Amino acid sequence: MAIHAFVDESIRRDRYLLCAALIPAAHLQRARAVVRGLCLPGQRRWHFAKEPDQRRRHILGAMAQCGDVRVAIAIGAGVEVRARDECMARLVSHLIDLKAERLVIESRQSLDHRDRHCIAAVLRKASVDLPYAHVPPHCEPGLWWPDAVAWAYGAGGSWRTTVAPLVSDVFHVDKGSG
Repeated sequence: MAIHAFVDESIRRDRYLLCAALIPAAHLQRARAVVRGLCLPGQRRWHFAKEPDQRRRHILGAMAQCGDVRVAIAIGAGVEVRARDECMARLVSHLIDLKAERLVIESRQSLDHRDRHCIAAVLRKASVDLPYAHVPPHCEPGLWWPDAVAWAYGAGGSWRTTVAPLVSDVFHVDKGSG
């Protein structure tokens, strides 16, 4: 089944998390509707880090009920730029293995060129093509999935336990994380 991947980040102390929500193409409409339906009146999107805990629990509960979305997380350490490149390369390699159909990354505007360079290098080395785009999060509800899961996983404790059923793979890309 064709997979679409949606990527966002979370930065926690000395850890950099890059999270890819893996959504089967046949379930894209439903997955988008689930998270879009969680917007409050007047919101064009929600941002998990800015939500109160009660609402975070509500959002994660609704996401868990969807059942069609899985998440892969790459964790790196050190300088953010290097960690992001290493995490992106690992996730793109994973997407190649999954034969993903499309990759959508939350735009960081002036820094998107770094992602493009990293992705192109991985695709060139694997001799494959993977269409990808950087988009603002308010334009693509698929990006709200990794926003929530990356935050919760990075927060640890009960938050990580809550999202554990959604997480299919965790990759540690730095040498010191075992």
